[in-house]
Amino acid sequence: MSMTGSIRVLVAAEGSGGHLIPALEMSRVLAGFGAQVTLLYACRKPTAPLLQQLIHDARIDGVQTAPLRLRSVGGAQRWIQRLWQAVWIWRLTRERLKTLAPHVVVGFGGWWSVPVILAARQQGIPVLIHEQNVRLGRANRLLIRRHWVDQAAVSFESTRQELNGTPAVVTGLPIRRVIGMARREDAARQFHLDPQRQTVLVLGGSQGSKPVNHLVQQTLGLLSREERDAWQFIHLTGAADSTEIQRAYAAAGVRAWVAPHLLEMAWAYALADIVVARAGASTIAELARCGMPSILVPYPYAAGHQRDNAALVESAGAGVQLEEAAATPPRLHSLLWQLFANQGLRQTMGERMRSLAKPEATYHLASAVIGMAQVPAERAASGVPALEKRNEACLRYT
Repeated sequence: MSMTGSIRVLVAAEGSGGHLIPALEMSRVLAGFGAQVTLLYACRKPTAPLLQQLIHDARIDGVQTAPLRLRSVGGAQRWIQRLWQAVWIWRLTRERLKTLAPHVVVGFGGWWSVPVILAARQQGIPVLIHEQNVRLGRANRLLIRRHWVDQAAVSFESTRQELNGTPAVVTGLPIRRVIGMARREDAARQFHLDPQRQTVLVLGGSQGSKPVNHLVQQTLGLLSREERDAWQFIHLTGAADSTEIQRAYAAAGVRAWVAPHLLEMAWAYALADIVVARAGASTIAELARCGMPSILVPYPYAAGHQRDNAALVESAGAGVQLEEAAATPPRLHSLLWQLFANQGLRQTMGERMRSLAKPEATYHLASAVIGMAQVPAERAASGVPALEKRNEACLRYT
């Protein structure tokens, strides 16, 4: 048995695809490396089938916790509910840790990860966290300040300055390996769209975005007859708005493929010329892999971390940041018209976006986890470097 076969890893990821997809990609590579990986996760009901399919594809053990929800209360009641939920997750994790006996626990952010990391820390298990965004999220910032983390892996070099002396490695953000590998003509057939038409891809994140949906819906009424004939859309709406948005495209006479979610995102990126999206970290990483010029409408809440992501892209000349408060239909229409009218500008933006990509992110993060795992000394001394070197090529492209 290889050294890595003796490594047991517990991965904690919560909520959206922005947390879960990087966790799954890293877990898939670790499993291919021979490690025993268990993913402890919670997800929202609309995206559960998609995420369960990804877990199955990754060939790892997935343990789904109840998707605990806060009732519509505020003030002290809300914090009491959150405290009880954290205690519940902490107790569940303690039991899992006793059963699994992992060598390392890896957290991917979100408040749900805090009690998981605390339970691991109390049992003396090494902890690594991954930060997807340019700026530390609130949960990871708390873990860093409490010194509950042995090592941090970050997606961007600039994040190091927030780590308060915690050892860190810049890995980039793991994304699905198929992203950037599809052909435009094949993608057009998948969506029954025209490969010759200028195509806008609209994304609201894994849960969808009502503000982005309604912004695009209202922009449709501003399109000229020529634009209606020349443009087409792929629009991922989330569960709530799919029917309404589909009707809006039909009423406007604009060709479009509309769905709540899409697992095979590689097809969507392959056909798109411009992307209108939120500025989540996974979206940014996928856009970078594909070299996609973008109009980013960052989510204005959650400590504003999407603004920092969008600002990084804009400062690189790879996209345009459009604040939600200023995101009017005339403004979006003007930006789309300018980008479609200037192929050279789109090409330049795409090249600059691609320069932000870190194609080896999954391998580097998996290597960091292996480096932290507590294994028998005689195997650690002789097995890890040789195994990593021997499997480097297959890990990169598995």
